[in-house]
Amino acid sequence: MRGLYGAGPHDRRSAVMATVSALVSGLDAELRRLGYKDSTLVWYRGCWRRLERFFAACGVEEFSLDVAMAWAGEACGFFEKEQAGTLKPADVYLFRVAQMLGDYAVHGAVLRRYSRSVGKLAGDGADAVARFQAWLRAAGRAVPAVRVYGTVAGEFVAFAGTRGGLARCDAGTVEAFVATLAGYQVKTVEQKLCAVRSFLRFASVAGRSATAHRCSYGTPPRSARSPTPTICIRSWPGTLVWLTFR
Repeated sequence: MRGLYGAGPHDRRSAVMATVSALVSGLDAELRRLGYKDSTLVWYRGCWRRLERFFAACGVEEFSLDVAMAWAGEACGFFEKEQAGTLKPADVYLFRVAQMLGDYAVHGAVLRRYSRSVGKLAGDGADAVARFQAWLRAAGRAVPAVRVYGTVAGEFVAFAGTRGGLARCDAGTVEAFVATLAGYQVKTVEQKLCAVRSFLRFASVAGRSATAHRCSYGTPPRSARSPTPTICIRSWPGTLVWLTFR
């Protein structure tokens, strides 16, 4: 049975065809790109070295979430403590090291639940979000909607800032952001995509993003319809890219 944190020591997951060292290298580069502090990276690297040694001792080269979870269990007795209700923050952090690697292997992204970049907004980014919220208020949006949409816009602007800013925002930027939403409930993802779509519409009016001028806000054609949230971006003239959360 899975425990509170969604994984058990004997969960059977599909193997991810990537070596542990390559996965760690890619995740390290992504965390640096996202602006993680040096002190935080030092801690992660120490955990990764321990995890890599565990994989080597098991004779496993390719990443496996099962093996990573076994490491978490051996390193701090995570699953026994979870059942006993005696987990400490340090134990949860070790579990998240393994979980983050697994998520990065599957989605190629650092998921939003690990990111706290919104607080770093300043200057043009903070100004863009403030203007967006003013635009929503002028359109008669409810106060809760303005607050929620502003928060999501901040997340998106902070993310776009790690990829050249709004001026270079394109379909690839939106698609990469969508990838970070894995793990959320579908309704939450739908709400966030609606907020991003609204922000891109605002950016189009304000001339803040070239890509925003090529956004489509209509209903997807029947062939593109999906029960999961979808957003459409024109990645170049005459071409539509339907970004669907899965």
